Amino acid sequence: MVKKLTTLTAVCLILLIRCSNSDKQKESEYGASIGNTKLASVDPKKVDDYLVARIKNFSIPGISIAVLHRGNVVYKNSHGLANLEHKVPVTPESPFKIASLTKPITAIATIQLMEKKVISLDKPVSQYLDNLPKEWNLITVRQLLGHTSGLADYFQSPDWSWRNSWRLDLSHEEFIKMNEKSPMLFKPGEKMQYCNTNYYLLGMLIEKVTGKSYAEYLADNIFKPLAMANSRLDNAKAIIANRVSGYTLENGELKNAEFTSDTWAYSEGGVITTIEDLAKLESSWYTEKLIKKENLELMWTPTKLKNGSNGIIGDNGAGKPNYYGLGWFISEYKGQRLILAGGNKPGYTCTFFRFIDIDLSVIILSNLSSSPLYGIAGEIAEMYFE
Repeated sequence: MVKKLTTLTAVCLILLIRCSNSDKQKESEYGASIGNTKLASVDPKKVDDYLVARIKNFSIPGISIAVLHRGNVVYKNSHGLANLEHKVPVTPESPFKIASLTKPITAIATIQLMEKKVISLDKPVSQYLDNLPKEWNLITVRQLLGHTSGLADYFQSPDWSWRNSWRLDLSHEEFIKMNEKSPMLFKPGEKMQYCNTNYYLLGMLIEKVTGKSYAEYLADNIFKPLAMANSRLDNAKAIIANRVSGYTLENGELKNAEFTSDTWAYSEGGVITTIEDLAKLESSWYTEKLIKKENLELMWTPTKLKNGSNGIIGDNGAGKPNYYGLGWFISEYKGQRLILAGGNKPGYTCTFFRFIDIDLSVIILSNLSSSPLYGIAGEIAEMYFE
């Protein structure tokens, strides 16, 4: 779940990224090209000092970070505080809200169901969900995953209020009723536009075809198999050990972030997790414990429109387009192909960079709205470029 401003941040997150032409490379086991997979040797203190300086510069209360190469952790640490009032330090086991970084997890769950032949990505979602608005009936599961559905985001509903709606607890039926009042933005498959409503519907789909709640499905099929013991769907009423508090900056002063209802976040932005657990998720790419390698590559392949062209969401700040696969943005950074996802909601920002040509990943969680993590992740990654 993200606010209007932060949704645009998620869509345009690559605006901070510069890119250049990459060298000719050979084919990897994922079908992705790999060049020099050797990393530079980096003193952990150099990374620590860099992060401490950035935390101070940007008034970030706390950060948790992991850097991985070929699924192995090469740097992991946490800096700052998880709770300012009680002066609780952040640790690698501290659970952060990850907002739209939930989307790749929802995409994995959907692809698992495709692999089990429970669903087809190219069938209309209306074949699995009852009572959808008539205008939505031709939207396919793949179009939801790739943001080519034509649906308007929920904050574009005529009934949406920026002042009041975040606090509303809505049932699925109430969510659909609110959003059916928004006209379609384009015919399914004709264009691409980032849309939280797409991933909300995927959560409903998962529940309908499995008979489990979205939270139960993630626990049984993603979190438990990977021993992600501190990952779950967030719940404001639940007692969650060491849960990190979120903050915003107002006129240069840190404030407690405003409350937002869990029912909006759900399968588009509702997961809470730790840097330890996300490192386990990243390491799973080197196995087929969650999904097949061919479908992992599918997630990292640009989604095509009906006219055969790749769908585009903005540009990367260097005049080159940003693409979107299934749950992940696709771009470049300093000549390296980059797969990434991130999240931003009141009190929290996170990012997940994966440089697939050199098997390097940088994952960062923070407890401040709109933290400049994309720039930080890129600069840390450069330390490890050989």
